[in-house]
Amino acid sequence: MKKPALYVVAGVIAFQLLIIAGTLVGCFTVYPKITNRDPGDGRCDGEGITELMAQITAASFALYAGEK
Repeated sequence: MKKPALYVVAGVIAFQLLIIAGTLVGCFTVYPKITNRDPGDGRCDGEGITELMAQITAASFALYAGEK
């Protein structure tokens, strides 16, 4: 039972990291090319990515603790 649960945890973490990678790609490649964007917009200032990483860490520990 431990091995399938570990695969689920690894799959969830991998999917969440893909979401973060997509966000970073969007912030560094797509968003700067938008012609009428607001320079003061806080979508790509790093706080959102930090919050996502904190959520992933908390979810990972919770899933791992639930598996044990």
